[in-house]
Amino acid sequence: MVDNGRIEELARAYGLGEPLGPPAYAARGELGRIWRLDTASGTWAVKELLVPVEERDARADVAFQLAAAAAGVRLPRPRPTLEGTVMCGGFRVYEWVDLAAGQQVTPAELGAVTAGLHRVAHPASGPVIPWFSEPIGPARWEALATAAAGEEWSPALDRLLPELVALDALVVAPDPASLTTCHCDVNLENVLRARDDGGVVVLDWENCGPARPSWELAKILADLPDAAAAYDAYRAAGGPGRLAEPADFSMAIAEQGHLLEFYIRRALSPQETDENRSRARGRIGTMLGRPLTTARIDALLA
Repeated sequence: MVDNGRIEELARAYGLGEPLGPPAYAARGELGRIWRLDTASGTWAVKELLVPVEERDARADVAFQLAAAAAGVRLPRPRPTLEGTVMCGGFRVYEWVDLAAGQQVTPAELGAVTAGLHRVAHPASGPVIPWFSEPIGPARWEALATAAAGEEWSPALDRLLPELVALDALVVAPDPASLTTCHCDVNLENVLRARDDGGVVVLDWENCGPARPSWELAKILADLPDAAAAYDAYRAAGGPGRLAEPADFSMAIAEQGHLLEFYIRRALSPQETDENRSRARGRIGTMLGRPLTTARIDALLA
């Protein structure tokens, strides 16, 4: 729980007006917790970050958000402090958007909104981070399998290990000239439906950064049950990305490896909270139950 004193400090820093009561817990992701705060000026989403973010990186993601909003992408607008910063002591603030409970967007809607994001063509600053561009490699896969011995999901990991190592060999470095700023976390958890009119809203922009649009598209399609509908809608909406070869899944392969490593290490760590270990085990089960494989890549390219 964020204490009332801290909330009052944040309300002053961001010029939100007097809080009308304590914040209400709204949601939790890997990067932060969301608190709903009602104040004299309106309702706000206060994000308590669980992973440190530098102010310069926060400014960069806000620049992309504002460019996307200007291009017609619907999102909760970020709120700067009265001093013009994005961050304030590990917190940041957004407009509050009421979301429709239990109403998932369709793959076609996800494809169309991805096209809108890619059409922004916001300039990239710097290279693609290793999380999205570098495989973890055979030695780390073997170390993870050894560390996970005895866990309920260990047999599934052992069976998949040769495939995961083979996938890593498909990863290539992206051409710097092909990079733009991408959201990098577009999925059915971060693209939701607004309660007021059913419109599509894009959330959780903190992962955005340099990427190749075609490779982000491949990563998104690899995670969907109906990739064909999403790809058709993406192209119909003017999305610039196209899938042509297995290397286009480099971003998806790299992220799958880093995510599995992250969740396995977290699930096995006695220093983690029970909540974090439980979340990690759930994610591991989901990922090992429907992994990206060479066969799935071939099917998506067919």
